[in-house]
Amino acid sequence: MLGIISTGRLLVRPRIVPTIQSITRSFKTLRTELPTVYNPLPKKRNGAPVLPFLQSQLLDKYDPSGKRRELQNTLRAGDIIKVTYLDRTDVVGRIIAIKRGNFNVGTNILIRNKINKVGCEVRVPLYSPKLRNVEVLHKPKTYLPRGKQYYIRNTRLDVDDVEAFVKRHEVKVTKALKRRADVKAEKKASRAAKRAALEAKKEN
Repeated sequence: MLGIISTGRLLVRPRIVPTIQSITRSFKTLRTELPTVYNPLPKKRNGAPVLPFLQSQLLDKYDPSGKRRELQNTLRAGDIIKVTYLDRTDVVGRIIAIKRGNFNVGTNILIRNKINKVGCEVRVPLYSPKLRNVEVLHKPKTYLPRGKQYYIRNTRLDVDDVEAFVKRHEVKVTKALKRRADVKAEKKASRAAKRAALEAKKEN
């Protein structure tokens, strides 16, 4: 026991110094084998952003030839196209709107036609695997304003029978080409006649 030393009025307690005990630690060796460390997987994107990389993969899958991507960049509202499906059925109409997908393959085209004076519209997914071909039949010289032409419905600007219009346009083009060919043939014949007359005069 620790005693208390009295010095006059003050009581002084002796200082207690703790004994330092030696601390021993035991280390146990690992009994199990070390796990196998494999090489890291190769980088697929090479630092490219995720969405553009996925879009490029989808485009390569659904459009390996790149033809529909080119169509997506060249088509405009007002063009007349012919869509052929895998079962050999086809649809002809004038484009009134194009919805271009952002970082996906959801681009679709809204075409309009009139059958028996009744307006009909079909929405065509451009990258659908059920499509066989998309052909541009006619491009107008002047386009109507706006990229989405919903306002032409049931107005004087509305489409007519598109197939009949394409046939009339083809007949007109063929007649113009034939007329041009006839004019060229007449000019060629007149030049040949003039040359023959000049040669005859020289001989005389």
